[in-house]
Amino acid sequence: MTDNKHTNYLSSSLIREHLDIEPIQIITYRTTGSTNDEARRLLKEGAKGTILIAADEQTAGRGRKGHSFFSPSSGLYYTLVLHPQDEQSAIARMTIAAAVSLYEAVRSCTGISCDIKWVNDLYLNGKKTAGILCEAPRDSKGRLLGIITGIGINIYTESFPDDIKQTAGSLNCPDLDKNLLAARLTERLISWADRLHDPALIAAYKEHSFLLGREVSFEQNGQFISGIAADINDEGNLIVEADRTYVLSSGEVSLRSWESPDE
Repeated sequence: MTDNKHTNYLSSSLIREHLDIEPIQIITYRTTGSTNDEARRLLKEGAKGTILIAADEQTAGRGRKGHSFFSPSSGLYYTLVLHPQDEQSAIARMTIAAAVSLYEAVRSCTGISCDIKWVNDLYLNGKKTAGILCEAPRDSKGRLLGIITGIGINIYTESFPDDIKQTAGSLNCPDLDKNLLAARLTERLISWADRLHDPALIAAYKEHSFLLGREVSFEQNGQFISGIAADINDEGNLIVEADRTYVLSSGEVSLRSWESPDE
């Protein structure tokens, strides 16, 4: 087996060779601050059309709620810029589409089936392997500039900072071609972005979600609440049955046990 750890770099031309869609703008970096920040900059400068931005390494990767995202060269850091017609639907559903697209792309390239953790993470063997950050920047008049879908994937990362080393993991695939993965992810994202109201999207998201049927906990109004993750509705909200029915649109949900709900 060839060790590609030092040769598996991203290339716009190689990604384009793998793509089976109409040509799009592709920008790759060995190192950048944040692919989402780069996308935001391009949109504010008037960029149009679909844009794929990918980096081998980030120095200022971002997660949800302003958290940093550890981004060494052993991962893929990816952003796709889209300009959907139904912007409100896109803002609400692109995270769902991104999670399903990432699941499908990883499985296509590696044969590995990950689990989706509502609302924006992919897990493998009980550890976070990828995260998703969707953003919708607007201009000074409040007009939507585009939908930014950012994804960070730990491909073969072995060492993590102390604050996340107990919860972070990777695909453990040092031979995985980053360019192929970026291409497959782009194809799936564009396909689902054109079908955000297709019932198959939520069905796929629910099928690969590992929270359903399990005991979870979350914080609401300063109170920690435990209950059973009962369902994910058509809008992508998590339904939790506790002292009453809770409909969660965002926020951090913790799994109380990694045991199967059937065990």
